[in-house]
Amino acid sequence: MSLFKFFSNNKIIEIKVGQKIYSKFNNSVCTVKRVVLLNHIKHYEICVETDSTKREIILSEHAIKNNYKI
Repeated sequence: MSLFKFFSNNKIIEIKVGQKIYSKFNNSVCTVKRVVLLNHIKHYEICVETDSTKREIILSEHAIKNNYKI
């Protein structure tokens, strides 16, 4: 039964260009600008919108799933 719960709770979350994501730690709003493949690992360029100057950051898919609400 626990194995069934493990597979049912793992939802595949697709991150799309133009999607807004929210930080879990400082409640900043970010927009996904583009997808970049580096060494066969999917990275995303995100733009932080709550700063006075809009910063663009490149984060891996794993980092976004751990630190942002999608």
